[in-house]
Amino acid sequence: MEESKTAILIIEDDSSMSGFLGRALENRGFAVTAASSAEEFLNKVLLEPFELALIDVNLPGMDGITLTREIKARAGTCDIIIMTGDPNLENAIGALKAGAYDYLVKPFSDKMLHLTVERCLQKRKLSLELTATKAARDEILAAYSQLQALEKMKDAFLSVIGHELKTPLTKILGGIEMIKNSGPAGAPEAIITAAQTGALRLKEIIGDILAYTASQNSTCPAQPTAADAAGLIKKAVEELEPVFKEHNASALTSFPKTAPAINCVPEKLTLAIKHLIKNAVTFGPPGGIVKITLAENTGGIRLSVEDAGIGIPEEKLTAIYDPFYQVADYMTRKSGGLGLGLALVKQITETCKGRIEVKSAPGKGTIFTLIFPRKENQCPVQ
Repeated sequence: MEESKTAILIIEDDSSMSGFLGRALENRGFAVTAASSAEEFLNKVLLEPFELALIDVNLPGMDGITLTREIKARAGTCDIIIMTGDPNLENAIGALKAGAYDYLVKPFSDKMLHLTVERCLQKRKLSLELTATKAARDEILAAYSQLQALEKMKDAFLSVIGHELKTPLTKILGGIEMIKNSGPAGAPEAIITAAQTGALRLKEIIGDILAYTASQNSTCPAQPTAADAAGLIKKAVEELEPVFKEHNASALTSFPKTAPAINCVPEKLTLAIKHLIKNAVTFGPPGGIVKITLAENTGGIRLSVEDAGIGIPEEKLTAIYDPFYQVADYMTRKSGGLGLGLALVKQITETCKGRIEVKSAPGKGTIFTLIFPRKENQCPVQ
C-alpha cells in the first residue's frame, strides 16, 4: 500500500515564487496545493486537511499574519511558516504570536526551504507522538485509579462481610450448641431469641446482596404493578416495628387524601423504603421521630424520609450510594450493615424511572426523597 504524502498548502500571490515553491516541495515527495489569496486558502483548508501551510505576509485582501490567526482558530493542527520579502521585527514577532512556527525571508534557497520545512515537520511529529504518549499515560492512570477504587471496594467488602456474617452465625451456632447441651429442661428463652435474631439478620444481609445484584441488571421492572405508595409505606413501618421498639422511636406519616400509585415491583420498593426508614431510626436520636411524607405535584411523586440524627458531611453526599460504602467506621460499629442499603435504594428507585435526592448537614439530620414520575410517565404495567 502506497504511503500517503504530507500535504502542504502554498499561499502566495506571486506566480513565479509559487511555482518555485511547488516544484521544490514536489521534488522532495510532498503533495502540494497552491492558493493565491486568503479567501481561497480558507475554502481549501476547511475542505482538505493540510499538515503545513507556507503563507506570504503581503497577500491581497487579508494579510498573512491575520490569515495565520484565522487558520489557527479554524484548523489548529495545521502548522504555518510565514514568508516575506520585507523583513522587520514587527512582522516576525507578529507571525510568531499569531501561531506561526517559523519565518522565512525572501529570497531563500531551496536548501533553506527544505531545512525549515523538515524542521517544522519533525517538530510536528514529535508533538503528535507526545500527545499520543500523554493520552496513553492518562488512559493508564485512569485505569489504575479505577483499579485502586475497585480494590478498595473489594477490601471493604471482604472486611465488612466477614464481620457481618460471622457475628450472627456465632449467635446461631452458640445458641444451637447450648440447646444441644441443655438436656431435657430445654433451652432458656434468651438463648433461643439470640439464635433467632442472628438467623434473621443473616437472612436480611443475604437478601440485600441478592437484591442489589439483581437490580443492577434492570432498567425497568419486568412485571411492574401499580402499587399504592401509601400502602407500601404502611407495610414498611409495620415490618420495622421491632426496630422502632428497640430505639424507642416512632413514625409520623403524612399522606395526601388520594394516595398516588407507582408502577413498580412492590416487594422491591418496600425494601427500599424500609432501608430509608431503618437508617432514619438507627442514626436518629433515641426516642426520635421519623417523618415520612408522601406528596404529588407537577414535578412527580415525592416520598420523603426525614430524621433528626447525626447527619452526613457534605463531602460524603456523592459517595453514600457506592456499594459497601460507610460514611464512617463508627457507623458500622454502631448499626452494622454491609453499606449496601443506599446503593440498593438508588438501584430500585431508578428501575422505576425515579431518582433519589438527599439534604443533610452534620448534627441537623437528613432528608432522603425518592422522586417518581407521574402516572403518564411511568413504566407501563404489563
